[in-house]
Amino acid sequence: MSADIVKFEKREPAEEDGPHLTGKALCTTCAYEWEAVAPVGTVHLECPACARLQGVFKNAVEPETAWACHCSGNQLFFLTRAGAMCRMCGLISSEWAD
Repeated sequence: MSADIVKFEKREPAEEDGPHLTGKALCTTCAYEWEAVAPVGTVHLECPACARLQGVFKNAVEPETAWACHCSGNQLFFLTRAGAMCRMCGLISSEWAD
């Protein structure tokens, strides 16, 4: 019986071998959901369905009280000088309510 012999070599960890996050992800464009793995500090994930960089981890660290847009319950906003702009519909919030 013959066997293949595989030689293992020690190597120094590369930068991309650093800490990673894993969990459920959601595309804020097409609403596709998947399990994602990304290096810590990654802001946008590439959606496997539509290939846009609009994916985010679903279970991010969140405050006890958060606001959501009326368009779809989206809680992701861009902060602008005019106010918080919904990432889904583009409306700028001028009023905050609990």
